[in-house]
Amino acid sequence: MPVWPSRHDRRAPLATLTAAVAAAGVLTACEKPLPQITVVGAGRVVTVAPSAYCFDAKSCRKPGVNGLAVVTVPADDKVLVDVPRAVKSRGWQVRALSLTDNGKQIGSSGPITDSHSYKVTSGVGGGAPFIVEVDQLRNGQADGSKWSFLVSVSTTGS
Repeated sequence: MPVWPSRHDRRAPLATLTAAVAAAGVLTACEKPLPQITVVGAGRVVTVAPSAYCFDAKSCRKPGVNGLAVVTVPADDKVLVDVPRAVKSRGWQVRALSLTDNGKQIGSSGPITDSHSYKVTSGVGGGAPFIVEVDQLRNGQADGSKWSFLVSVSTTGS
């Protein structure tokens, strides 16, 4: 005749497993969320996660990027970049980089401290696609936090 564990014996492993799952959840909750920026172009909203984010000078995370988010806009349109309050409060800047000229900077906002949004004109790339990089600032300098996306310019009025 088989011997079955008592009810108490069966609950102990379950309690241990439950405690382990709860502890893992608490540890995960301790990780600070990474702020995302919102990009609006041609009526479409795209959320962009950072490729790197620095909470302070000693605490940076680089979650990596699977690929650049793409925003397609007509040739005479603008792309609105909106940052969360935590980024706005530190200051930030927007840079447009050429895809055809080895990443040469083709436009820049300069430091932004008084607004949470900025518009990039689709014509800055001369009709060619270009990369937009958003940098968080600390004491007026880029701190390593970066969001990037590709602006594809549609010639069909998309």
